[in-house]
Amino acid sequence: MERPHTVLQVSLHHPTKDPAIFATVPSRLQHDISPLLVGRGPEAHLQLQLPRLSRQHLSLEPYREMGSAGLAFSLKTLSRRGCVWVNGLTLRFLEQVRLSTVNRVTFSGVQMVIRIEGGPSLEDFVCCFHVSPSPLIYRLQAEETDEWEDIPPGAACPGFRAEGSRSPGLSPWPFLDWGQPSPGGGTKI
Repeated sequence: MERPHTVLQVSLHHPTKDPAIFATVPSRLQHDISPLLVGRGPEAHLQLQLPRLSRQHLSLEPYREMGSAGLAFSLKTLSRRGCVWVNGLTLRFLEQVRLSTVNRVTFSGVQMVIRIEGGPSLEDFVCCFHVSPSPLIYRLQAEETDEWEDIPPGAACPGFRAEGSRSPGLSPWPFLDWGQPSPGGGTKI
Protein backbone atom coordinates (compact mmCIF):
# COMPACT_ATOMS: atom_id res chain seq x y z
CA MET A 1 0.00 0.00 0.00
CA GLU A 2 1.49 3.34 -1.07
CA ARG A 3 1.57 6.09 1.55
CA PRO A 4 0.46 9.58 0.46
CA HIS A 5 3.36 11.93 -0.07
CA THR A 6 3.88 15.46 1.11
CA VAL A 7 3.41 17.58 -2.01
CA LEU A 8 5.14 20.87 -2.72
CA GLN A 9 3.16 22.87 -5.27
CA VAL A 10 5.81 25.18 -6.74
CA SER A 11 4.88 28.04 -9.08
CA LEU A 12 7.72 29.81 -10.93
CA HIS A 13 7.96 33.10 -12.80
CA HIS A 14 10.75 35.21 -14.30
CA PRO A 15 10.01 38.67 -15.72
CA THR A 16 11.90 38.06 -18.99
CA LYS A 17 9.47 35.22 -19.85
CA ASP A 18 12.33 33.50 -21.69
CA PRO A 19 11.26 29.84 -22.13
CA ALA A 20 14.90 28.69 -21.94
CA ILE A 21 15.07 29.62 -18.23
CA PHE A 22 12.60 26.89 -17.26
CA ALA A 23 13.28 24.49 -20.18
CA THR A 24 14.63 21.70 -17.92
CA VAL A 25 12.00 22.05 -15.17
CA PRO A 26 9.95 18.84 -14.90
CA SER A 27 6.22 19.03 -14.23
CA ARG A 28 6.59 16.48 -11.39
CA LEU A 29 9.59 15.36 -9.38
CA GLN A 30 9.59 12.69 -6.67
CA HIS A 31 12.51 13.16 -4.31
CA ASP A 32 13.92 11.33 -1.29
CA ILE A 33 14.44 13.13 2.03
CA SER A 34 17.81 14.60 1.06
CA PRO A 35 17.93 18.36 0.33
CA LEU A 36 16.47 19.33 -3.04
CA LEU A 37 19.02 21.58 -4.78
CA VAL A 38 18.00 24.56 -6.92
CA GLY A 39 20.58 26.17 -9.22
CA ARG A 40 22.06 26.19 -12.71
CA GLY A 41 24.60 23.39 -12.17
CA PRO A 42 24.24 19.80 -13.38
CA GLU A 43 23.98 18.52 -9.77
CA ALA A 44 20.87 20.68 -9.10
CA HIS A 45 17.58 18.77 -8.98
CA LEU A 46 15.75 21.88 -10.22
CA GLN A 47 17.93 23.46 -12.92
CA LEU A 48 17.21 27.02 -13.99
CA GLN A 49 19.16 28.56 -16.85
CA LEU A 50 20.10 31.99 -15.48
CA PRO A 51 23.66 33.37 -15.63
CA ARG A 52 23.37 35.18 -12.26
CA LEU A 53 22.23 32.02 -10.50
CA SER A 54 24.82 29.97 -8.60
CA ARG A 55 25.36 26.31 -9.51
CA GLN A 56 23.80 25.48 -6.13
CA HIS A 57 21.81 28.57 -5.18
CA LEU A 58 19.44 27.23 -2.52
CA SER A 59 18.06 24.01 -1.11
CA LEU A 60 14.69 22.87 0.16
CA GLU A 61 15.44 20.68 3.16
CA PRO A 62 12.86 18.27 4.57
CA TYR A 63 12.96 17.35 8.23
CA ARG A 64 10.66 15.88 10.85
CA GLU A 65 9.45 18.11 13.67
CA MET A 66 9.09 16.64 17.14
CA GLY A 67 5.53 15.42 17.61
CA SER A 68 4.63 15.76 13.94
CA ALA A 69 3.53 12.86 11.76
CA GLY A 70 4.77 14.39 8.48
CA LEU A 71 7.62 16.31 6.93
CA ALA A 72 8.37 19.98 7.49
CA PHE A 73 10.68 22.04 5.26
CA SER A 74 13.27 24.74 5.54
CA LEU A 75 14.92 26.78 2.82
CA LYS A 76 18.68 27.31 2.98
CA THR A 77 20.75 29.75 0.91
CA LEU A 78 23.84 28.14 -0.64
CA SER A 79 25.00 31.06 -2.79
CA ARG A 80 27.95 33.17 -1.63
CA ARG A 81 27.18 35.87 -4.23
CA GLY A 82 23.45 36.39 -3.98
CA CYS A 83 20.75 36.42 -1.39
CA VAL A 84 17.30 34.90 -1.23
CA TRP A 85 14.16 36.69 -0.04
CA VAL A 86 11.70 34.39 1.81
CA ASN A 87 8.42 35.72 3.21
CA GLY A 88 9.93 39.14 3.85
CA LEU A 89 13.26 37.90 5.26
CA THR A 90 16.56 38.30 3.44
CA LEU A 91 18.78 35.22 3.71
CA ARG A 92 22.48 35.25 2.95
CA PHE A 93 25.03 32.41 2.58
CA LEU A 94 24.13 29.37 4.74
CA GLU A 95 21.20 31.09 6.47
CA GLN A 96 17.97 29.16 6.55
CA VAL A 97 14.35 29.62 7.53
CA ARG A 98 11.48 27.26 8.30
CA LEU A 99 8.82 27.27 5.61
CA SER A 100 5.14 27.73 6.41
CA THR A 101 2.19 26.39 4.42
CA VAL A 102 2.46 29.14 1.75
CA ASN A 103 5.83 30.78 1.03
CA ARG A 104 6.92 33.61 -1.24
CA VAL A 105 10.52 33.32 -2.43
CA THR A 106 12.56 35.51 -4.80
CA PHE A 107 16.13 35.11 -6.01
CA SER A 108 18.03 36.21 -9.14
CA GLY A 109 14.81 37.66 -10.57
CA VAL A 110 12.92 34.36 -10.12
CA GLN A 111 9.64 34.49 -8.23
CA MET A 112 8.64 31.24 -6.56
CA VAL A 113 5.55 30.43 -4.51
CA ILE A 114 5.74 27.15 -2.56
CA ARG A 115 2.56 25.61 -1.13
CA ILE A 116 3.10 22.65 1.19
CA GLU A 117 0.39 20.00 1.29
CA GLY A 118 1.25 17.60 4.09
CA GLY A 119 1.21 13.84 3.81
CA PRO A 120 2.31 11.06 6.18
CA SER A 121 5.20 9.66 4.09
CA LEU A 122 8.57 10.20 5.78
CA GLU A 123 10.65 8.55 3.03
CA ASP A 124 10.11 11.02 0.17
CA PHE A 125 8.08 13.94 -1.14
CA VAL A 126 6.76 15.16 -4.49
CA CYS A 127 7.25 18.54 -6.16
CA CYS A 128 4.75 19.67 -8.79
CA PHE A 129 6.11 22.59 -10.83
CA HIS A 130 4.09 25.17 -12.73
CA VAL A 131 5.58 28.02 -14.77
CA SER A 132 3.43 31.14 -14.57
CA PRO A 133 3.33 33.79 -17.31
CA SER A 134 2.19 36.36 -14.71
CA PRO A 135 4.06 37.74 -11.69
CA LEU A 136 3.46 35.80 -8.50
CA ILE A 137 4.70 38.29 -5.92
CA TYR A 138 3.78 41.93 -5.74
CA ARG A 139 5.73 44.31 -3.52
CA LEU A 140 4.14 47.63 -2.78
CA GLN A 141 6.36 50.57 -3.66
CA ALA A 142 6.70 53.51 -1.29
CA GLU A 143 4.68 56.46 -2.46
CA GLU A 144 6.00 59.99 -2.12
CA THR A 145 3.58 62.59 -0.80
CA ASP A 146 3.65 66.33 -0.19
CA GLU A 147 1.97 66.11 3.21
CA TRP A 148 4.78 67.99 5.02
CA GLU A 149 4.32 70.94 2.65
CA ASP A 150 0.78 71.42 4.02
CA ILE A 151 2.00 72.10 7.59
CA PRO A 152 2.39 75.85 8.22
CA PRO A 153 5.88 76.95 9.31
CA GLY A 154 6.23 77.24 13.09
CA ALA A 155 3.23 74.98 13.81
CA ALA A 156 3.71 72.98 16.98
CA CYS A 157 3.64 69.22 16.92
CA PRO A 158 0.68 67.67 18.79
CA GLY A 159 1.59 67.00 22.43
CA PHE A 160 4.72 69.19 22.27
CA ARG A 161 5.10 72.17 24.58
CA ALA A 162 7.40 75.04 23.87
CA GLU A 163 10.53 75.38 25.98
CA GLY A 164 9.86 77.04 29.33
CA SER A 165 6.18 75.98 29.50
CA ARG A 166 6.99 72.86 31.57
CA SER A 167 7.17 72.68 35.34
CA PRO A 168 10.69 72.87 36.79
CA GLY A 169 12.30 69.51 37.45
CA LEU A 170 10.32 67.71 34.74
CA SER A 171 11.68 66.50 31.45
CA PRO A 172 11.06 68.71 28.38
CA TRP A 173 9.63 65.57 26.77
CA PRO A 174 6.23 64.65 28.28
CA PHE A 175 6.57 60.93 27.52
CA LEU A 176 9.54 60.74 29.94
CA ASP A 177 7.45 62.11 32.84
CA TRP A 178 5.31 58.99 33.32
CA GLY A 179 5.57 57.77 36.85
CA GLN A 180 7.23 61.04 38.01
CA PRO A 181 5.81 63.03 40.92
CA SER A 182 3.54 65.80 39.62
CA PRO A 183 3.93 69.38 40.92
CA GLY A 184 0.66 69.10 42.93
CA GLY A 185 1.73 65.87 44.71
CA GLY A 186 0.95 62.24 43.96
CA THR A 187 2.20 60.30 40.96
CA LYS A 188 1.33 61.46 37.49
CA ILE A 189 0.34 58.54 35.25
